[in-house]
Amino acid sequence: MHMEHAKAVLDACYLKQGQHVLMASGRAARVAEIGKSTIRFDYLDSGKAEDHVIIPRHRVPEMVRV
Repeated sequence: MHMEHAKAVLDACYLKQGQHVLMASGRAARVAEIGKSTIRFDYLDSGKAEDHVIIPRHRVPEMVRV
């Protein structure tokens, strides 16, 4: 279990703050904040300031495309 979690965290480390990505939903987003256990993505196609998603680092590889 520990090795699986460590691999997922390392896989999420390729992201940089401000980087544009494509979410699994097909929406474009920007990496807004990288935390120890979560990463916040702000959607680019929305005019709302509150339109974002927070994803646990271990779920990033399955939900985010660079």
